[in-house]
Amino acid sequence: PLTLIKGPMENIMDEVPESSPITKNLQLMSRNADRLMHLANQILDFRKIEMNGFHLNFDRINISELLNDIYLRFKPIAAHHLLSYEIRCDENIFAQADEEALNKIFNNLIDNAVKYAQSFVEITLTLSEDKEHYKITFANDGFLIPEEDRDKIFDSFYRIKDTSGQSGTGIGLALSRTLAEMHNGSLNIDPAQDNKNVFVLLLPLMPKN
Repeated sequence: PLTLIKGPMENIMDEVPESSPITKNLQLMSRNADRLMHLANQILDFRKIEMNGFHLNFDRINISELLNDIYLRFKPIAAHHLLSYEIRCDENIFAQADEEALNKIFNNLIDNAVKYAQSFVEITLTLSEDKEHYKITFANDGFLIPEEDRDKIFDSFYRIKDTSGQSGTGIGLALSRTLAEMHNGSLNIDPAQDNKNVFVLLLPLMPKN
């Protein structure tokens, strides 16, 4: 049903001039249809993992390029919220990974960073010192996650009370951590940061099957 809604809506948007007063409403409807499809897919993925039915397909991926592409998708949203939005990327880091799974992880972490930021979002991709892993950090200066919640937020459906006014289901971080672990990696919050939230994604260049 969502696909059947999305298709005709895009056809209407193509026919309506940008200057039309209904364009903003159509764009809002389209964005919310996308969010609903994203949520439905996350729930299905989560269920597949619970039933051991989610399998990764590893391929050689340009991590720098993939991360930058997803970063650009969120640039208009960051601009709308007047955020300083920056990315620092080591060029051409390649790794064996499941591209669709990385898409889900990167989308969730950037979406959260932008959604909860007050004035800035910083994304950094580097090779680790051992040259066997790559590390991506997602930092923002929004509501600081209390120390007692820093591990709980990776539990399914857990929401921090102070952020309950924001849209969300508590699935994204749980799914992202699980997908990271399926790559023999990890996803955590850097406890050393006192004035910003920093999510640290550490993944191997060559995961063990």
